[in-house]
Amino acid sequence: MKAKEIEAMEGYIKTENEHWNEFAFDMLCEVLQQGQFENAEIPLQLFSNAIDIFTEHHEHPLKAIQLFTGEMDKQKLNPNQRLFVYEWVIKYIKQSEFGEIDLKPINDLLNSQQEKLKAENEPVKPLTKNIRELLKELIQKEFEKLPDTLKELEPVQRLNILCKMIPFVLPKVESVSHELNEPGETSSKGFNW
Repeated sequence: MKAKEIEAMEGYIKTENEHWNEFAFDMLCEVLQQGQFENAEIPLQLFSNAIDIFTEHHEHPLKAIQLFTGEMDKQKLNPNQRLFVYEWVIKYIKQSEFGEIDLKPINDLLNSQQEKLKAENEPVKPLTKNIRELLKELIQKEFEKLPDTLKELEPVQRLNILCKMIPFVLPKVESVSHELNEPGETSSKGFNW
């Protein structure tokens, strides 16, 4: 890192607010550890901007979120980077006091944005196999309870169900017809006595 970059980052972690300094330092350590930002100052800058925006526009939570989202859009963050920033801003708001300012509505909106972003970026799992396994287990359990279930039914209902299940248990009987001159058959016409 260049000397200017280090000075800029130190500006975020050496303020008069010790609570802020602790959060900013922990965030910086995680940024450097994960390595998902090319410039480690960007998340610190967004973190600082978020708190400034939210305290200034706390009476208009939707506007505050929109302004903050615009700041993140300017940085062209990928979804993981956005989630990282959301996580730290939410954590800071939850664990900080802002005097008479109530940031709970903003924090709730941030949580919603974060959950939406997580849902959008989760890989879609094919459900076919899961549904088949689920149905198979369900049917197996029902078969185990079948004798008790049948006992509770009226005789006519029980017979109706059993008749419907017979094709799945017994082979289907097909009628067989006999025709003359089939292979292996002898006919009195074919013999000369």
